[in-house]
Amino acid sequence: MDNARLKTLLQRYLKNDLSAGELQELLELMRGDASYGHLQQAIEQALTENSFAGAADKSRADVVFRGIMEKAAEVAPRKRISLYHMAAAAAVILVAGALSLLFLHPFQPEKPGMAHSSGNTKKAVSPGTNKALLTLADGSTVVLDSAGSGTVAQQGNTRVLNLGTGRLVYTPGQTTGSIVYNTISTPRGGQFQVVLPDGSKVWLNAASSVRIPSAFTGHERQVELTGEAYFEIAHNKEKPFRVIVGETEVKVLGTHFIINAYANEPVLSTTLLEGRVTVRSKGKEVALIPGQQARVKEGIKVLEQVDTEALTAWMNGRFSFNNAGLDVIMRQIGRWYDVEVRFNSTITDTYSVDISRQVPLPELLRFLELSGGVRFTMNGNKIVVDKN
Repeated sequence: MDNARLKTLLQRYLKNDLSAGELQELLELMRGDASYGHLQQAIEQALTENSFAGAADKSRADVVFRGIMEKAAEVAPRKRISLYHMAAAAAVILVAGALSLLFLHPFQPEKPGMAHSSGNTKKAVSPGTNKALLTLADGSTVVLDSAGSGTVAQQGNTRVLNLGTGRLVYTPGQTTGSIVYNTISTPRGGQFQVVLPDGSKVWLNAASSVRIPSAFTGHERQVELTGEAYFEIAHNKEKPFRVIVGETEVKVLGTHFIINAYANEPVLSTTLLEGRVTVRSKGKEVALIPGQQARVKEGIKVLEQVDTEALTAWMNGRFSFNNAGLDVIMRQIGRWYDVEVRFNSTITDTYSVDISRQVPLPELLRFLELSGGVRFTMNGNKIVVDKN
């Protein structure tokens, strides 16, 4: 990427002195950087120079970004191009560079069809937060988002601590007597982290649950999962760790992996980031190496070198998709914002998105609309998807 040229074009844009041809050149430069690294450096340098002092203001940065997006839409309003790849990169830069905070000032689109609302909404749709429900062995429950910090339960000789930061920790004492089981579940619009009795860590995504014992005894460690979770398993060669998801079993010794087992996803997937796991289902078994993904449906299919950063982006508070179908994207949006999604049309375009999971929902839908080919209508907690 020509950083000097990019800075020059940005400077001319901020001065409202950019021709149509130069705008197209600016978009091409921004689209061309697949790694985002050079783009981030160029824009951050440009916006911190004296001639860009006005852009450091929150509202000015807001205008800069949205202005580029609006003009880009005017350049190619009906043509499906890789514009959104540029938009995603710009969003990452402006948010991460502390220039934008643009989502703190929600922007209501003025053009017809841009993520508009139908009817009056009683309550604004908010992004998800750290919240979960702990179900104890006796059937009693503890709401973790309102339980405060400290000990929330005693299960046998194990204390259950809520750290008040979206994390629940099991601290076992001397193992005696019978082992009891707890379930930690997140609602739609919730996420939570659990530190298991052996020190292993589990990050639960929205609408997920994990059933765990109060202590790991015997010759193995075993938990049961629904939904999606990322695991960091404490190494113990004497006690293999097993995750049971319906008829599928994932066995590890000590490793990092993610399982996506939502009922409304087309396949159950296990993706390995570090170490080694085996995936067994209906009498078939495969071993994975880092970067591979096992997909379970009728049988087990292994994909090579999947995008692990995109798959774990939710743990870092981001949505990240690379040429993903809109159905895939909207399933995640539905779970995180706790909204219902209905498709009135079949959308075959793919989209690339890399953006904070704290962005207001209308802004996120608007970004997708600017990519072309799709139109959203919001009515309360319902989203209707149509072709544009």
